[in-house]
Amino acid sequence: MRKRILPILAYASAALTLIIAACTPFFLMGAFSSAVAHAGLHIDAAYSGGTIGRTYERHGYQIVVHVPVRTHVLQRVDPFVQVDFKPVAALPAVVDEEVDLDGDGLNDVHVTFAMDRRPGAKLSGNVVALNDKYQTLMDVGADSFSQLLVNTGNEVVVRVPLNTESASR
Repeated sequence: MRKRILPILAYASAALTLIIAACTPFFLMGAFSSAVAHAGLHIDAAYSGGTIGRTYERHGYQIVVHVPVRTHVLQRVDPFVQVDFKPVAALPAVVDEEVDLDGDGLNDVHVTFAMDRRPGAKLSGNVVALNDKYQTLMDVGADSFSQLLVNTGNEVVVRVPLNTESASR
């Protein structure tokens, strides 16, 4: 009798262990989520583009200018300002805009790019600095993390690098 009960108990405990192991993430997901939420973690501005500084309304689309991102000591990203053109569906075939990045009422950059609406198509364009606070970018694409022009699906993201030589003067 003992020989019969022992394997049954062993298999039953193994099955119960597997069921508990499979259900544990579902029961603990709320506890993990609240622990992460209370930890104060956030996405670094070098990846998210920073907080939104101002929004300009255009004919059917918006230009969203973020606050300049200044990187930390261990980051390999140059300081930049992110500009979002959205929504993509409302953008004209050729975007040709002068944008005030610092909110002083004077345009700082002239951004031009042609929209290619094919899926997976890469954008290329120019960002011409109108003063010495920013760098001019010719035929910019997604070559660098702090100098890019990319279609993310619902918006076109342009990152304009700050001119660190003029900022240090």
